[in-house]
Amino acid sequence: MANVLYLSVVEDIKKRIISGALGPGDMLKSESELMKEYDVSRMTLRKSLSLLSNQGYIYSVPGKGNFIRKPDVDTYEFRFNQYDSLLTEIDEIKLLSVIIDTAPGDIQSNLSLKSGEQVVRIERLIYSDHRPIALEIVYTSYIPNKPVVEDKLNFANYSKALETKLAFGIKKELAIRIVEADRDLCKKLNIVESEDVFLVSKKTLKKENNAPLTYSLFYIKKEFFILTAKTPEEDDSRKIF
Repeated sequence: MANVLYLSVVEDIKKRIISGALGPGDMLKSESELMKEYDVSRMTLRKSLSLLSNQGYIYSVPGKGNFIRKPDVDTYEFRFNQYDSLLTEIDEIKLLSVIIDTAPGDIQSNLSLKSGEQVVRIERLIYSDHRPIALEIVYTSYIPNKPVVEDKLNFANYSKALETKLAFGIKKELAIRIVEADRDLCKKLNIVESEDVFLVSKKTLKKENNAPLTYSLFYIKKEFFILTAKTPEEDDSRKIF
């Protein structure tokens, strides 16, 4: 019964905040007043207040009380998939090359490799309506006697195909910026020299120890890429009740 009461208090105060009845900076009633209003014990009430604080609805000022937190409307979240973010349908993915070579300096750094260590470099060109719109380059550490499985190279998302083979948890780091295309990239994407393109760089790491697994570069013609975001909504999947 106490568990139901504590959730009822949480939901009622949240409704008041969401409706605007309680605004940013407003102070909640004292614990004694809230205990009387909701007919709950101090332990139950404090459990409710703790949950509201953890969810970002209120904050406590020692010696003064509990206050309504100002919502962070300048924080945004987005879900990103490099292929879903393209403003067109993909009709062909052409494998350009798979080579084993000494890792360049920046790749060596991103994959935490020692000087002289080798990587597998996979390069593919993405087409829409028979036109090249993006170039993907994936780097992964070279492990002798464990060659890249050829059938995986035909996956629309090669990195994802690799990740599904892993038995451990992974996490990713992502950066998106605009860069000036070099001569080779301009030729492959059929754009004028020095034209700007979007570059999405992604690092996949082993979650338990942050060991890098893959590093990829995804160059996209600027007219075929969009990134949208929105302020975070309450995630029901994270509720503890």
